[in-house]
Amino acid sequence: MQKNTVLFLLFLLTLKLSTANCQLSTFTVQTDKPIADVAPTMWGIFFEDINLGADGGIYAELIKNRSFEFTKPMMGWKIIRPKTSPYSDFIASDILVVNQQEQNKINPHFIRVTLKNHNKGDLGLQNEGFRGIGIKKGLKYDFSVSYRQTTSNVKMHLELISEKGENIGSGVFSPSLSGENWQKGETSFTATATDNKAKFNIWFEGSGVIDLD
Repeated sequence: MQKNTVLFLLFLLTLKLSTANCQLSTFTVQTDKPIADVAPTMWGIFFEDINLGADGGIYAELIKNRSFEFTKPMMGWKIIRPKTSPYSDFIASDILVVNQQEQNKINPHFIRVTLKNHNKGDLGLQNEGFRGIGIKKGLKYDFSVSYRQTTSNVKMHLELISEKGENIGSGVFSPSLSGENWQKGETSFTATATDNKAKFNIWFEGSGVIDLD
């Protein structure tokens, strides 16, 4: 106890000496007397992405890892395949991540989906969003995708799924163009309920091979 008291007194003494040696400075700002001109092109902003303030926040994109370019290409995504489907055991090649690093270093990854007379509900992808997807009733949601396919015989059923597992918005996208070139497709649909923890499903239907990015 005595040792602690001595240390505390030494601390007070040091603090007092430091305060005594401090010199107060005064700064006067004269707003009517500018010293230098500020370039009109100079501007600045600071923003820190804390707790999904950007992705999942002010950024309008609701899909996590939308182009499969995270360190783990399937992060945010999972393959959904009901056990009742006749294709439930086809895991290795139905949905495959393709890396084209040599051809496209900026956006190297895409997924290749192989379908063999699949029906809706046999094979799909689910995205978890950023700790869920915030959906509001009555709002229109836009879906867009880059695709490439050998034949135009594929349908993509789009669904917003609530935290309770209910369908709260759906649409269908049928890629119409085929060939070796990438195409852009888009559609929109309206949410029928509000949910802060929704997920997004894509169910595939048809036959053929389609690449998505």
